[in-house]
Amino acid sequence: MAVIPRHVLIVGGGLAGPCLALSLARHNIRSTIFEIRQTRGDGGGSISLGPNALQVLDRYAGVYDQIRAAGFSYHRFGAFTNEGERLGEIAVGEEGKGEDGYPAVRVMRSTLHKVLLDAGEQFGDMITVKYGARLTEIEEDNQRVTAHFEDGSQAQGDILIGADGMHSRVRQHVLGDKAPTPTFDGLCIIYGFVPATLAISPSPDFTFPAFMFTPSGLFMTIPIDSEGMTLAWVINKPMTERNREQWQELERSGEAARLAKADYDSIQTEPVRSLLDNADETRARLWAAYSIPDLPKWHTSRVCLIGDAAHGLPPNGGQGSAFAFEDAAILTRLLKSDNTTSYNQLFARFEAIRRPRIEKFRKTSSRKGGALKSQSGPWVWYMKKWAFRAFFWWNSGVLQHTEETTYDVDQVDIES
Repeated sequence: MAVIPRHVLIVGGGLAGPCLALSLARHNIRSTIFEIRQTRGDGGGSISLGPNALQVLDRYAGVYDQIRAAGFSYHRFGAFTNEGERLGEIAVGEEGKGEDGYPAVRVMRSTLHKVLLDAGEQFGDMITVKYGARLTEIEEDNQRVTAHFEDGSQAQGDILIGADGMHSRVRQHVLGDKAPTPTFDGLCIIYGFVPATLAISPSPDFTFPAFMFTPSGLFMTIPIDSEGMTLAWVINKPMTERNREQWQELERSGEAARLAKADYDSIQTEPVRSLLDNADETRARLWAAYSIPDLPKWHTSRVCLIGDAAHGLPPNGGQGSAFAFEDAAILTRLLKSDNTTSYNQLFARFEAIRRPRIEKFRKTSSRKGGALKSQSGPWVWYMKKWAFRAFFWWNSGVLQHTEETTYDVDQVDIES
C-alpha cells in the first residue's frame, strides 16, 4: 500500500520550505511551516533563477508569472575584459525554444520570498506558517513524528522535512554526533545596487547583464527589476572568518564594501568605475560563504533533509536555491507516487536520485572557482586574458552554461 502523508511538518520558512508547501498543497497534501524568525521578513540581496528553478516555480509552486513580472529576464550574459573588449556570451536560458523556453530571471530574494508566502495564503488551511518556532527536539515512532519547540509547544505529522538551511537543527537529529559544522569557504560575496542611469558603458556593444574579467577578479553587474532601472554589482572577496556579530558589523559599517572596492582601485574602465564610485558603502551587503561536506545520509524513517540542510554547496555555481527547488519537486513527485510502501523507502529513493547530481555539481563548481576570483599580476593577467580569448573562440563565442540550469525534474525517473 502506497504511503501518502496527510500532514507534513516543514522546518524552515526561507525559500525551500514555502516552495515545498506550495507543491504539496497543489497535490492536496497539507503542511505546516515552522520558521525560527519572528516575522515573515526575509532579507538578502538579489538572486538569479535559471530555467531549472523557474520550471519548478512554474509547474509545482505556480508562481512563475509573478516572479518573471517582478524580476529581470535574460538568456545570456555578456563577457568582457576590463578594457571593454567583448569576449563573447554565456548562455544561461533555454536556447532555441522561443517563448516556450524558460529564461533566467534576476530578482530580489525578499520579493521571491514574499511571492511564495503570499501564494501559500491562497491555500487557506492547507498551508499554515508558525513564526518564532525554535526547534529543540524531534521524536519518531511507527505512527508519526513529533516536533518540540523552545516555547513548550509541539506538533505532530506523518513526516518532517528539514528545510532549515546551512545551519540546520534538523540535520543534528538525522546525523546525531556525525552532523558536521558548516565551514567557511574563505570567500565573502559583497554586493550593492546603483541606479542604471549612473552606469557608464565602455562601448556601444556593451550589454547588461555582464561579467567583467579583470586583473582584480571577476566583477558581475546585472539588472534586478523588470525595467532594468537598478543594477546590482557583485564582487567576490577573500576574507578570514568572523563570528556572526563581526560579520554584521563589517556589513553595517560599510567596511566590507570599502575593502571590496579597494581591490578594484586600479580598474579605471567602465562600467566598473562608475558603479563602484556611485555605490553607497553603508547600504552594501555581504554574504559569507559556508558549505558542508557530503553527508553520510539525508534521512531517518520519518525525517528528511532538503536544500542547504542536505547539501549546502560552495558559492561558485550559484545553484543553491535552484537545487532546493528541485528537491521540493522531486520529493513531491515521490510523495504522490503509488510505488512506495514506507517513508524510509521513499526518502532513500529521493536521496538516490538527488545525490549524483549534487556530487557532480560540487566537483564541477569547485574546479571553476579560484582562478576567476583571484587577483593577478601583469604577466599572469596577460596570460589569463589570452586564455579567455582562446576559450571563447573555441566555443564560437558562446559558452553553453546550460547543463545544470536546463535540468528538468519532470524527466527524472522516480520509479526505477
